[in-house]
Amino acid sequence: MEKMNRLNISTTIEDLEESKKYRWHTAITLLLLFVLASLINIIFSREVKRLKIEAGMAGVNLNDSIYNDILTIGISSLIIGGICVFVGLWLSSKANLGAPLLVKFYSRESTRSKIDWKPWLSSIALAIILALIFLALFELQKDYYPVINKMPRPSKTFYALVAFSAGITEEIIFRMGLMSLIIAGLQYLTQSEYPSNNMIWGGIIISALFFGFIHLPLSKNFVTLTPFTVGVTMVGNAITGSTFGWIYWKRGLLIAIVSHIVFDLVFHVMGNPYI
Repeated sequence: MEKMNRLNISTTIEDLEESKKYRWHTAITLLLLFVLASLINIIFSREVKRLKIEAGMAGVNLNDSIYNDILTIGISSLIIGGICVFVGLWLSSKANLGAPLLVKFYSRESTRSKIDWKPWLSSIALAIILALIFLALFELQKDYYPVINKMPRPSKTFYALVAFSAGITEEIIFRMGLMSLIIAGLQYLTQSEYPSNNMIWGGIIISALFFGFIHLPLSKNFVTLTPFTVGVTMVGNAITGSTFGWIYWKRGLLIAIVSHIVFDLVFHVMGNPYI
């Protein structure tokens, strides 16, 4: 048992050293992805504003020029993305989470070994199954507790775009940023060299709850917030957030991003949860 523990620790140290070596490569790549995904989200955000104006909602402003939005979102995403990447790769480095597949891409490991598709396929399958379960539950909800929309939702084309945008930005913010920060904080408070399973699950659950809270303003655009709609939003996003958090822990950021994108494509584009 002691020999196995030493083996696990040495592997972790080796991974940490490799991550440190290619940290800037990983950071710049993730920051560029974050900014690009944030800019893509402008299209969805402008469509939501347009629909709100058509529905007669007051206090909604839509810039005539999209360039103002690009400048504002571009600067803010650089700041937010930079903070989250710094937290995930520097401040929380001892948690040994991050983007290991991206590190391997920049290291010699990518040329020495073949891609292991099992983690990818199993994570994507998990995301698809979860999306199908949620779609089935929404069908039941329509029969027993129908919710009236305040305004039409964007078309599936816009949801396809936001699936890619949200998959990247939300995983970097909530998993690489917030979840990693919580785990690093627990490590610091307990003076632990390596995070325990309880610490990691604490980070997963707490960040998943915040993931649910952040979706309430978006839900408010389309439905009246009642105890039922708030509960559905919170519980649904807490479950998906916990799932993506587990994938981030076990398989890394890139697989969590792809799984998130697949979930959104199945749930919002292939399915009709709100019709």
